[in-house]
Amino acid sequence: VTFSAGLAADGMKPFVAIYSTFLQRAYDNIIHDVALQELPVRFIIDRAGLSAEDGATHHGIFDVAFLSEIPGIHIAAPATFGSLRAAVREADAADFPLAIRYTNTVESSRIVREFYPEGDYESFGVRANYSDFAVPENVIITYGRITDDALAAADILAASGRPCGVLLLERLAPYERIAESVIPMICGARHVRFVEEGIKNGGAGMILGSVLTERGALVGVDYRILAIDGTFVSPTSPTDIYDFAGLSPRRIAASFD
Repeated sequence: VTFSAGLAADGMKPFVAIYSTFLQRAYDNIIHDVALQELPVRFIIDRAGLSAEDGATHHGIFDVAFLSEIPGIHIAAPATFGSLRAAVREADAADFPLAIRYTNTVESSRIVREFYPEGDYESFGVRANYSDFAVPENVIITYGRITDDALAAADILAASGRPCGVLLLERLAPYERIAESVIPMICGARHVRFVEEGIKNGGAGMILGSVLTERGALVGVDYRILAIDGTFVSPTSPTDIYDFAGLSPRRIAASFD
């Protein structure tokens, strides 16, 4: 990270490709060498989210929280290959520090079908599988791989007669800008769940919720954050890690009860 900051200080625009869990070790370097000088270093963050195979040492669950508190850093979380390519192209021209986070999973055909039926990846950012003219009573806001589970939870709710929409965020920080796009997409919703495959304290759900509250968008809305809370997600016996963390489709749908 410091080497890349030196390159950026000399006029280059380097990309730093690194696992989420390893980027934690460079936290001071990000602040001191990159952010304070507003250098255009681009962090390409792999293994973002839970790592069922490698365990707690490789869970990429802290990067959104610790990057979000650093002034000036933009964060993107593309959920498809197309939007990832668009984000990298956009990053290539950026003149500020930014992070692009993605998982090590294959592309979800359902996410593509629900959010990019026209293949217009260059307009990635905030997308819903419903119209802002017909906002459902129940809405799940999410980002990253767990969008698949959010869609499955919406199916569970729909099967019980409770229509639910999913709002996909592929841009996070700066949150004030994202909130402008989110507000019309939740206007009229009564129950909103922010589902996050990351740490709850200081995470995107908490920060965005604060911005939406300040702007009056959550008045009368049942807003809850479903995220990793007070644990390193290290079960001691074989289990579904997402269910253990309260983030499986079943647990997400149950939060609306």
